[in-house]
Amino acid sequence: MTRPLSELRGPVRALFSDVDGTMTTGERIEASTYEALERLGEAGIPVIMVTGRPAGWGQAFMKMLPVLACVTENGGVTFIRDGRKLVKHYGVPAASLPEWRRRMNEAVLECKHKVPGARLSSDSKYREVDLAVDWNEEVSLTKEDAEACVDILRKAGFTAVRSSVHVNFGPPHFDKLSACMAVVRQVLGGDGNDLSQYVYVGDALNDAPMFSGFPTSVGVANIKTWWDELAFKPAYLTERPEGAGLRELVAHLLSLR
Repeated sequence: MTRPLSELRGPVRALFSDVDGTMTTGERIEASTYEALERLGEAGIPVIMVTGRPAGWGQAFMKMLPVLACVTENGGVTFIRDGRKLVKHYGVPAASLPEWRRRMNEAVLECKHKVPGARLSSDSKYREVDLAVDWNEEVSLTKEDAEACVDILRKAGFTAVRSSVHVNFGPPHFDKLSACMAVVRQVLGGDGNDLSQYVYVGDALNDAPMFSGFPTSVGVANIKTWWDELAFKPAYLTERPEGAGLRELVAHLLSLR
């Protein structure tokens, strides 16, 4: 049963946050959200970004935002801050990437053939492991068309998940949750199998496995758009949507210190 955010209790060791529709408001991260993330980090609660966006964006995020790590491509590539360096971890062996990319491009051609209007997302050129079919960012497909793409890609042997804007797909060897568990072990010094002291916040269908895996999971209010489709629902819900909902969560976490 989903409860109001006011019932969330600590301790909280770190915040794992989705980006699009969670950190962003109207497709950008507002200054007030950036400031809230700074305050949270200064209070000793590090922030880890978790997104379906490409590795190329993740590297930029790590340079511009007060985050400790950034999981990109739904777990395909993770960046970890090590002093002044960024260390990059792949969800599959790097040597296997060319063959996976060949197979993925073949699957995209099938999607384009069977679902008129389907095409790769404009950010796919910055991806290293997965790819994304645009259905609701620069392209306007129906949910049914997007799910048809999901079905085609899964039958071709890939993992495929629909976010609020893309159908992300890639090799079936990684996901957001397993990448976050690795961050807990490698960066936060915790037991990757015990996520009880960590919070995950998100807003879309591809966050459902995270809502299931994190006992303390939060949905910003715009998650209600997908509520009936969510296989797993967040444990808590903010009153406000998007970045305002994230700032509401940050304020609550700071009140628990």
